[in-house]
Amino acid sequence: MRVLGIAWREVASDHPHALLSDETDLVFAGYAVFLDPPKESAAAALRALAECGVAVKIVTGDSELVTQHVCARLGIPISGVVLGSDIARMDELALRVQVEKANLFCRVNPNQKERVIRALKARGHVVGYLGDGINDAPSLHCADVGLSVDSAVDVAKAAADMILLKRDLLVLRDGVLEGRRTFTNVMKYLLMGTSSNFGNMFSMAGAALFLPFLPMLPTQILLNNALYDLSEIAIPLDRVDPEALARPC
Repeated sequence: MRVLGIAWREVASDHPHALLSDETDLVFAGYAVFLDPPKESAAAALRALAECGVAVKIVTGDSELVTQHVCARLGIPISGVVLGSDIARMDELALRVQVEKANLFCRVNPNQKERVIRALKARGHVVGYLGDGINDAPSLHCADVGLSVDSAVDVAKAAADMILLKRDLLVLRDGVLEGRRTFTNVMKYLLMGTSSNFGNMFSMAGAALFLPFLPMLPTQILLNNALYDLSEIAIPLDRVDPEALARPC
C-alpha cells in the first residue's frame, strides 16, 4: 500500500514553473491510497508449491516492511531478510551462503536480483523466476525457467521462457506436477525400451557363441521391437504415483 498526501495553493496564471518556495502555505486536500493486494489464489498456490517441495524466495525492490507485511498476509514464514545494501557488500561466496538461509531479499536492484539467481544456481538449485517488469528481464534470462504474465511489459515477455495466460497462480503447481509426470513417464519408456533391446542383443550374442546360425533374423528383431513398442503406447497415459509427484525429479 502506498499513501500520498495531496495539498494545493493558488498561483498566478503566468507562474513560470514550480519552485521549492511554492511548497508553503498549502491547503491540505486529503490522501490518495494505492493498494495492490495479493491475488486471491496466491496463498493457496504457495502452500501447494511447498507441498511439492518447491521453496519460494521473494526478490523485490520494495522495502522490507512492505514485503514482510505481504508475507504475513500470505502466510509465508520468514527465515531471513537480506537487503540490497547487504548484497552490495558481499562477495559471491558469502552470497551463496545467505541465499540458503534467507527467503526475503528486499530493496534490490536488477543486478542484485541476477546475482541472487546465479548464487542459487551455483548451489545446485533449479531456479524458476516470475517477474513482469523491465527490471526483471536480466533475472528472467538468467533463471533456468523464466516465467512472466500476459500483462507484463514486452521486454519481460521476450526474456521469459513461458508466459502465464491464466490469472491464477495455481497453474504454477499444475505445471510442476505435469512436468514431473511427463519426466517420470519418459523415464519409464526409456527403461522399458533399454531393457528390451539389451535383452535381445544379450541373448543374440550369447546364442551366437553356441549356434552355427543366427538365432534371429534382423527382420525378426525389428518385429519384436515394434511389438514391444506397441505395448508402450499407454505409458503417456499412465497415472504416476503420488510419491513420485511429491518430490523433484
